[in-house]
Amino acid sequence: MSRTYHRLKQRLESAERWSEHFLDVERHREISKKAIKELWQKRPLISFIFHIIYLPTKALHYFSKLYWWNEYYKCCKEIDIIKKELKNYE
Repeated sequence: MSRTYHRLKQRLESAERWSEHFLDVERHREISKKAIKELWQKRPLISFIFHIIYLPTKALHYFSKLYWWNEYYKCCKEIDIIKKELKNYE
């Protein structure tokens, strides 16, 4: 086998690990989000105040989330392409 095949194989493994890790992190973020939502239901006034104070941060977080989901979809597409390339070597 050539060096290119081994490098593609390593990149495929790395990309698969990254995508799995990304999904794990997103699951944990959803759990934290649910916990905060339940906490704020018990304290609506404090919730409103924090929504106002953290509005700029929430906007940045939203755009960051869009960016990372785009990176995840790009990684998934790369995985598909690398698998096709590896089939050509086999």
